[in-house]
Amino acid sequence: MIVPIHLAIPWLQVGADSRPSANVARTAIAPRIDGVLEPEVWGSATSIGPLTQVEPHTGAEPSERTDVRILYDSEQIYLGIRCFDREPEKIVATQASRDAELDPDDRVELVIDTFLDRRSAFYFQMSPAGSKGDALISGDGADYNKPWDGIWQGVAAIDAEGWVAEIAIPFKTLSFAADSSTWGFNINRVIKRRNEFDRWASPTLDAQVFQISRAGDLTGLYGMKQGIGLDVVPFGVATWSKDRVADDTDLIGHGGADIFYKLTSNLTASLTLNTDFAETEVDERKVNLTRFPLFFPEKRDFFLENAGIFKFADLGSELIPFFSRRIGLSPTGGEVPILAGAKLTGRQDDWNIGVLDVQTDDQSAVDGENLFVARVSKNVGEQWTVGGIVTRGDPGTDQENLLYGFDANWRTNDGFSGRRTTASVWFLDTDTQGSTGDSSAVGASVNYPNDLWRWHLGAKQIDDNFHPALGFVPRTGVRIYDGQLSVNPRIGGEVRQLSFGITNQLFTDLDDEVETNAFTATLIGVEFDSGDELALDLDLTREVLDQPFAITPSVTVPADTYDDTGLRLEFESSLKRPVSLVAAVTAGGFLGGDSVRWSMALDLRPSSLINAGLQWEQSNISFDTGDVETQVARLRLNFNFTPDLSWNNFLQWDSESDEFGLNSRWRWILTPGQEFFLVFNQIEANTDSLHPVEQQVAFKASYTLRF
Repeated sequence: MIVPIHLAIPWLQVGADSRPSANVARTAIAPRIDGVLEPEVWGSATSIGPLTQVEPHTGAEPSERTDVRILYDSEQIYLGIRCFDREPEKIVATQASRDAELDPDDRVELVIDTFLDRRSAFYFQMSPAGSKGDALISGDGADYNKPWDGIWQGVAAIDAEGWVAEIAIPFKTLSFAADSSTWGFNINRVIKRRNEFDRWASPTLDAQVFQISRAGDLTGLYGMKQGIGLDVVPFGVATWSKDRVADDTDLIGHGGADIFYKLTSNLTASLTLNTDFAETEVDERKVNLTRFPLFFPEKRDFFLENAGIFKFADLGSELIPFFSRRIGLSPTGGEVPILAGAKLTGRQDDWNIGVLDVQTDDQSAVDGENLFVARVSKNVGEQWTVGGIVTRGDPGTDQENLLYGFDANWRTNDGFSGRRTTASVWFLDTDTQGSTGDSSAVGASVNYPNDLWRWHLGAKQIDDNFHPALGFVPRTGVRIYDGQLSVNPRIGGEVRQLSFGITNQLFTDLDDEVETNAFTATLIGVEFDSGDELALDLDLTREVLDQPFAITPSVTVPADTYDDTGLRLEFESSLKRPVSLVAAVTAGGFLGGDSVRWSMALDLRPSSLINAGLQWEQSNISFDTGDVETQVARLRLNFNFTPDLSWNNFLQWDSESDEFGLNSRWRWILTPGQEFFLVFNQIEANTDSLHPVEQQVAFKASYTLRF
C-alpha cells in the first residue's frame, strides 16, 4: 500500500495571515470563581469565536468544540472556558498541583499581551484537574520564564459536557499600558488522548501560542484599576539544622520582606530585604565527564521575576553575559546571604528596562559585594530590537569587573520564503582588574524555525581574557561555528511526522586550529500519531587535547587527537498514558575509549493525587589507562491533595559523591498570595552506612498585602 506524504506548506494553511479580534464585555457582576459558568453572569459575554485545529489536521474543525468568553470589571479580567467533550470519562487529568508540568494532560493555554508590543505577554494555563501554571514570555517566545508565580484565581471542573476552566486575573497582577484599549490574546486547547492542538489565532504549524506576534486582539478595555500599585510581602523563616559530623546544631529565626511598587502601570520597582530562598527546590545532581563547567538553571523567585527583560541577543549556552545564579551562591553552590536587593523592570513607551542592584553579606573568605546589572533595549518597529547591557562586580573575588555590550535582534513572520525568520548580532567586552589582553566577544546568528524546514547558522568569537564575572562562559579563547538543517515532513496515517537532519558545531582556537568538532546526523526521527517518538542519531566527534585531561581522579586521558563515532537510539512513549517512558542508549567512542551510556526516565501518573518518577543515568567507558563508571539516580514522589496543597519529595544519589540527598517540601496556598512552606533536607553519607551527615528543617510563611 502506498502511503501519501503531505508536506506542510504554511502559506497554504488556513488562517496563516489573519488576526482575529474579539470585543470584551464589561460586567457589573463579578463571577464567582467555582468552576460553574453561571448563565446570569456569563450570558452577557459573547464567545470570542471558534478555535481551529492545528494538529493533527491543520485548518480543520476541532474534534470537540471550545467556547471562550471574556468579561472584565475595574478590578479583574475573567475568562470562562467551556471545553466540550462527548467522552468526558476519557479526559486526561493527572496533574493537580500549582505549576505542574501539564504536558501529560488535557489543558488550555492562553497568552495576554497587555502592552500590545507583539513581543511580550503573560502566560496562563489550566488542566481539568485544577492545576494552575503561569509564566512571563518575552522576545516573541524566545524567553519563557515558567517559575514566575502571579496572584490569580482559577478553578476547573469536569462534568457531563466536558470540562470548565474559570479564571480571574487581577489587574494588580498585570502590568499594562494604561492608555491602550486593545490587548493581544491567544488561546490553545490540547485534547491529549488525540494529541490534538486547537488554537484561536494563527492556527498554523509554523506558529506557536508563545509567538506573541501571531496573537489576535481583545478590544473594548477601559477603566482598569491597579490601586496605588503597591505589594508588600513580609515573610518569616525558622530553620533548624544539624551537622552530625561536627556535632553542631543551630536554630535560627529571621524575617524579611519583598516590596513591589508600580511607578507607572507598566514599570515596577522591587525591593528585597534579608532575602531568603528556603523554599527553593535543590538542583538536580549531575556527573561531569567534560573539561568544562556544568550549567544549572536559576530557580529563585526574586531573580526570575521579569528575567526575560535581561536576556541579551541569541547566544545559546556557550555564553550568558548575565547569569543571576552568580548572585547569592558560591561557586560550590553554598548560600551567600543577600542583605538587600533593588530591581526596576518594565516597559516605557518603546523601551524595555531592567536594572538590578544587590548587596551581599560577608561569607567565609568572600567579602560582601555590591553587584549591579542594567539591560535596556528599544523596540524599533515591529521587527527590530536594539539595546545594551552593563554588569559590575565580581561575587567570587575582591577584583573589580565590568562588562558592557550591544545587540540588535530582528524577527519577522514574513522572512525567507515568506516564513518566520530571526537574526541577531552582538558585541561584548569586559574590563577586569589586573587583566590585560583582548577581552571581547562578538557574534551573529540567523534562524529559520519552521515546521517543514528548520535551519540555523551562527558564529561567535570569545577572546582569551573575556571574563563576565556575573555571567556564564564555559570556554574562552575560541571561535565557534554552528549550523543546523532539518526537514520534517508530515505523513498521514499512523505516522504523524518524520525528521531528518544534520547539526555541526566547530570550536577552534583564535588561530583557527580545531579544538572540537561535533557532527550529528539524525538518520531518522519518527513521531507517531499516538504521541510515541523514536529517533536514531549518528555522532562524529573530533577532540584535540593539547594537555592531559583527568576525567576522574584515577583515570587521565592523554593529550592527543581523538576521532570518535557513536550511535544514539532514543524512545519516548506518549505522555497521555498513566505510565510513560523515555529511554536512550549511546554506544561508540569517547575520547579514544569505548563507551556505552544510557538513561531512563519512568513516570507514573495513576491519578491526580499521586505522581512518581524514576530517572537513572549510567556511563561505562573503557580507556587504556583505566575504566570509568558513573551513575546518577533520581526519584520523585509527589502527592497533590488539592491544587493548593502538595507534598513533593525528591531523592537523589550519584556515584561520584556516593551520597543520598533528600528534599521534601510541603506547600500550602491558603489563598493566592498567602503561602506556607515546610521543607526538609537531608544528606546521607554513603550507600554503606546511610547515616545522615546534614539535616535541615525550614518553615517559611509569606503574606501578600496589596494596595
